[in-house]
Amino acid sequence: MANDKPIILVAGAGTMGNSIAHVFAARGYTTYMSSRHQETLDQALGRIGEAVAVLRAEGMADDAYEAALHENLHPILTDEIPSIAPQLDVVFETIIENPDFKRELYGMLSDNCRADCILASNTSGMDVFSVCEGTVEHMERLVIAHWFNPPHLMKLVEIVKGPKTSDDVVERMRQLLVAVGRKPAVLNVFVPGFIVNRLATVINRELYYMIDQGWIDAADAEDAIKYTHGLRFGFEGPLELWDFVGLNIPMTVARGGVLASLCNDTDTLPLGEKLVAEGKTGVRVGEGVLKYDDAGEYAAKRSRRVIQMTKVVEEWDREDSGSK
Repeated sequence: MANDKPIILVAGAGTMGNSIAHVFAARGYTTYMSSRHQETLDQALGRIGEAVAVLRAEGMADDAYEAALHENLHPILTDEIPSIAPQLDVVFETIIENPDFKRELYGMLSDNCRADCILASNTSGMDVFSVCEGTVEHMERLVIAHWFNPPHLMKLVEIVKGPKTSDDVVERMRQLLVAVGRKPAVLNVFVPGFIVNRLATVINRELYYMIDQGWIDAADAEDAIKYTHGLRFGFEGPLELWDFVGLNIPMTVARGGVLASLCNDTDTLPLGEKLVAEGKTGVRVGEGVLKYDDAGEYAAKRSRRVIQMTKVVEEWDREDSGSK
């Protein structure tokens, strides 16, 4: 990277883009945030302001934090990208999951950015390596960096290598993410769903199946997870949990009928299809598998709880590392 603190562009100012830009600007990185529309940029700045207010209320932001954010964040229109592209070290693409739109953007970035500028997609599932083949020069600098919502609170970022992504680019991305307080997890090959969405699909496929079979209702299913895995996964993941229990026990349970009785649907999730067809798509409409009241209040409550849990997990991390 050209500077000690690389210059960042976040291409896209929606839910993910404005929050990713927030992360870097608040940490002192010169950060451009682009959108095709000024209205979207204005809305993004409003959302960043709301996020900072929550952080202040939780003791995680102060005047210096907000001053750094405003000093380093530069909203621009997409048409302005070529004029600032030569100075960019890293681009995070967060635009709509449309192959044609992505090819157009990456073509423009490839034509205008330096050859050593990392191009990172926040896609949650698209094979951007295939999409960008023949569009991006120097494919070794193309990588996936998949953040979680909201990025300014969620620590994990999945780094996914493409068939031509260089190890150097992966390491540079890993170091950059660590520098802004993230927890990167590297996949050495593109696989659908990466790590987290792949596991979430497995878990929800089984829960949807159990609900659909009438074996359990949705509220009890939620409690079963929240009051076991939900309590443990902050300090031990599923691999460490089985190690703690003793592998012989869960392996015996698995062989004793669990594996044979698991849902093995590979095309779709019937309950999920039914809910979508009924317009019950989740929090924003007031109902999914569960029911919700006010979407805005739910999102604010969720953010507060992410912050509270993060504080606890970070304290455990310090304890495990022996630091104060």
